[in-house]
Amino acid sequence: MSDKLPTKLKKEPLLDAVFEIRFSSKVPASSILPGILFNNLSGEKIIEQQPAAQLPKQMRDVDPNLQFAPLIRIQWKEYILLIGDRNVAIACKMPYPGWTKFKNAIIQVVKILSEVETIESIQRYSLKYVDLIPFSNLKEQVSSVNLHIRLGDHVLEKEVFQLRIEIPQDEFINAVQILSSALVTTQDKTTKQGLIVDIDTICNIDNELFNNFIRGLESNLNIIHQKNKEIFLKWCLTPETLTFLEPTYD
Repeated sequence: MSDKLPTKLKKEPLLDAVFEIRFSSKVPASSILPGILFNNLSGEKIIEQQPAAQLPKQMRDVDPNLQFAPLIRIQWKEYILLIGDRNVAIACKMPYPGWTKFKNAIIQVVKILSEVETIESIQRYSLKYVDLIPFSNLKEQVSSVNLHIRLGDHVLEKEVFQLRIEIPQDEFINAVQILSSALVTTQDKTTKQGLIVDIDTICNIDNELFNNFIRGLESNLNIIHQKNKEIFLKWCLTPETLTFLEPTYD
């Protein structure tokens, strides 16, 4: 396979794209950030409360599954903002607008957050892409990824499977989940079947001051995007699957 990565796949497999930052804050972020973001972002917006907001804060604080749960959701242009007590995520509506537009939206939102004095430092940032390889046959699903699994004398060929692995790479951790026999309903209510490839590229940072984080933001976004893209296109997919998705290059 060539070292050059495609700029686009004509058979777009993307289901979801999410950037998240987690931070320490003097007060619960969900109590102040929704109003600030709503007032400072241009264009039509819709704000909604999420189910986790109905739970007592004390319960959310002690349950690891709830500590970063979204409490407020803002629909904004091609994006959805998800706001918790100590995190903000930016998700794309489908169809995906492309990395350049997504990156600019992330920068715009984070710069607004940087002006909020209650946010003290950044603990981690991450970029997650979820793709679906549209093969219905289990044998095709297994062979579509660059994966070889043996348990004793049995080699995975056409069985239902689910795999999660965390791959360290430089300062990043790539949490890769692969799930066969997935049936998903997309944002446009279309049902699709195939193999899910979920890659969450995470960078843990040691409580970096927000101002320092902002200065390197655009460069770091390009780096984390490139890492995630390489894991998907070069590590996960076979050359045959990449060809099937009809890559285009600049």
